[in-house]
Amino acid sequence: MRQNSLTHVPEMKSGSFKRWQTLIRQYSGIWIPTNRALFLKTSLLRRIRALDLSDYEEYYQKLQDKNWASLEWFQLIDALTIHETSFFRHKESFDLVQHVCQQKIIQSANANSDCNIQIWSVGCSTGEEPYSLAIALEELALGSLNEKGLRFFYGITGVDISYPALTAARKAIYGERKIHMIAPEIRERYFNRHDSNHWRIKEKLRNRVLYLQSNLNQLTKAPKRNYDVIYCQNVLIYFRPEDRIEILNELVERLIPGGVLVLGLGEIINWQHSELVRIDEKNCLAFQRQL
Repeated sequence: MRQNSLTHVPEMKSGSFKRWQTLIRQYSGIWIPTNRALFLKTSLLRRIRALDLSDYEEYYQKLQDKNWASLEWFQLIDALTIHETSFFRHKESFDLVQHVCQQKIIQSANANSDCNIQIWSVGCSTGEEPYSLAIALEELALGSLNEKGLRFFYGITGVDISYPALTAARKAIYGERKIHMIAPEIRERYFNRHDSNHWRIKEKLRNRVLYLQSNLNQLTKAPKRNYDVIYCQNVLIYFRPEDRIEILNELVERLIPGGVLVLGLGEIINWQHSELVRIDEKNCLAFQRQL
């Protein structure tokens, strides 16, 4: 039997890092910069050990076999991405989304029409972000619609490359540490006690969120002009600067006129798009598509 300790796996040979860099980008779009070589090596070694393989080269060659690699890629990509997130991470951005959606409700009421809001959570990880967005929409004031007998509909689509993360998102079960910052009244409205240490999102809210597995480098296959809000934070960091521009351009094509794109502060610098106007909020990075 092969040795199962990390200490018995040889160092990467010259040029091997670049081969892995290219292979991972081709499959997922994720770019591992040179300064993260140690992170890549450690992630690969975990999979090599779990699979009882001998070295990087054997693992690399096995990933060329599409039948063998079809499930293994999900495990590797999951190891290369960080799923640490929280509910209402960066509160200012959620406040902005809530304000934008509240304005759309008022506009619909003034136009005597039902209001339908669709939001895309890009890189949704284990579900905290899309459920936070759903809670934000549940908390909107609907009086202007109700007075006229009009209806309010909304849906959240969460997309991520990681199947394990999406499985956790669909289960919607979170430990005490995940929700301890949520106000008690919000917790009571949208969570049920699952066991002594965990809470679960209530079924009504779970049913508002659809989860899909997808790579951002396959955006050209996604439908266009569907979303009122695209929420894309802490995702672009995984891509090369030039790939980030391509992804953002594709995201813009999936916004309805007047729709809003919300990004993470610092994820993109000096980016402009002819169809977007920067929203004047100093604590957020957000753009609105022109009507």
